[in-house]
Amino acid sequence: MIQRMIGAAFFNRNTYEEIEADQGALGQAIGVVLLVTLCGIVGGVIGGIIQGESLGLGILLGIIGGFVFGIVRWALWVSVMYLVGGKMLRTSDTETSWSEVGRVVGFAYTPGVLSLFTFVPAIGGLFGLVAFVWQVSAVVVAVRQAMDFESTGRAIGVVLLSAVIGFIPWVIIVVIQWSILGGPEAQEVESAVRTLLALV
Repeated sequence: MIQRMIGAAFFNRNTYEEIEADQGALGQAIGVVLLVTLCGIVGGVIGGIIQGESLGLGILLGIIGGFVFGIVRWALWVSVMYLVGGKMLRTSDTETSWSEVGRVVGFAYTPGVLSLFTFVPAIGGLFGLVAFVWQVSAVVVAVRQAMDFESTGRAIGVVLLSAVIGFIPWVIIVVIQWSILGGPEAQEVESAVRTLLALV
């Protein structure tokens, strides 16, 4: 799994083809999503401790909720990309399934482990920005391989159109998350929520 994560992070097309072909890799892909989510939560919690915020039950709820909603957002993102790339913008060579897209996109989340370092004073935001840009770039490569596209431009189009189409459901999920865990004003989870939102 670690080798695949490294290959996915460094845009290795052969790695993505291997993941796409491995029907048993969906569990590993979900594991990557959970690991990235955990990194965001830990980075947020450490940042809160550094800022002198008190730890309490909110942290536990934030961790559980972070995992649940991290998976929900990934599943939403995969579903929209599957519909856009696998149905609307498909080419004659496109043969894919939700599971294939889910596997490659899950591994494309790998650069998000950098969100662990968002607590670093002064430059923590830079880690979050680098993780976000790197992750989106990896998702583009993942989509290109999963959809069997000849051009990277079409994969970029799928990712961008998916972001536009998925925005409203994404906002609904965020509102539900905040209503359950407390909004971003809840100090215990503010940093973790902000980091998690940046991942999708």
